[in-house]
Amino acid sequence: MTTHRILLDTNVLLDAVTPGRPEQREIHRLLARCNGEGDRGIACGLSFKDVYYVTRKRFDEPTARQAVEWLTKLLVIGPISAEECLDALGSNEPDFEDGLIRSCAELNDCDFIISRDKDAFAGSTVRCVTAREYLTQVVQKDERRMGFEW
Repeated sequence: MTTHRILLDTNVLLDAVTPGRPEQREIHRLLARCNGEGDRGIACGLSFKDVYYVTRKRFDEPTARQAVEWLTKLLVIGPISAEECLDALGSNEPDFEDGLIRSCAELNDCDFIISRDKDAFAGSTVRCVTAREYLTQVVQKDERRMGFEW
């Protein structure tokens, strides 16, 4: 089975830890693939900060810490250093945070960015897809090639 390096955008991480968010079922399946089924899931360190902040505001501090801890057990923390910051500043991304996500994906040789905001990464060399698209267009195709059916 083909394995991929995938970078999960902040909105996808929030979908994973917040009930009722879009594509939550698909994101949980995708995270399961990062926990023993072969894919290497990566998320920028700044995304974990955002997950903590939003989750704490919506729920409480212990829940926010638990959410971040769960994600860090499944995903590699992609660094945000001076290189990523300067790369993001020099990119054609209109949003600096999206530029950081894009830079993190490109500098970590990711195959895909998983995001619901596909337009944000249109200029990236890394292909951006939703969690559902990744599962149906990439994973399902690989599994069919191997003789598995959904």
